[in-house]
Amino acid sequence: MTTIGPMFGNVPRAVRALRLHAGWTQTALGGRAGLSRHQVSRAERALLGGLTLGTLDRMATALGATLHVQMRWRGEALDRLLDAQHARIQQEVAAMLVGFGWLVQAEVSFNHFGDRGRVDLIAFHPRYGVLVVTEVKSGIGDLQDTFGRLDVKARLGEQIARDLGWTGVTCVVAALVIGNSRAARRAVAEHAALFAQFATRGRQAVAWLRKPATPPPSGLLWFLSRPDARQARTRSR
Repeated sequence: MTTIGPMFGNVPRAVRALRLHAGWTQTALGGRAGLSRHQVSRAERALLGGLTLGTLDRMATALGATLHVQMRWRGEALDRLLDAQHARIQQEVAAMLVGFGWLVQAEVSFNHFGDRGRVDLIAFHPRYGVLVVTEVKSGIGDLQDTFGRLDVKARLGEQIARDLGWTGVTCVVAALVIGNSRAARRAVAEHAALFAQFATRGRQAVAWLRKPATPPPSGLLWFLSRPDARQARTRSR
């Protein structure tokens, strides 16, 4: 019998505590989440067999909570690996934008009336007056947090541009670049409503960046294979 184990931390106890706080039976929670009482019971007893992340996420949503899963590998080595992948994707996107005639700045910090943070990449095209605020993700994490932070950055984009000495901004576009993987593409497909704001995607997004004569209907989204992944495929061929 497989248990959920430390990877899911307090999930079993949290499900039970939140269910009891709401005054629900296991059957009631299962009904609200579209699951069976047996599945709820297994989650509360930390039994993993037959349960998926999607199942746990549905329970969390029904309880008004959010599910966060964290993978660990060799202590801090995984953080360093993810940071390196993020940096390589960021560098490739920056080089592409520069090649298309954009002015580009990476890791730009801002602090404006309590809204503070850091923009992965901000790019300005002097000819067209378009500003693109880009979030780079090596993998899919907390979507609500990602969209919330990107929305703040896009809203403050013109102010951030002025701080960089860029004037004449006529349009601010939010862009999301995600490391290409089956998991990432599946996450985008499963959360289509959340990603609907990024209507210009893939090759169309890159084509627009080549010549942003008119603003896209909404944000930009494309997947970018990590350089190390492409090298591995090349060696395989």
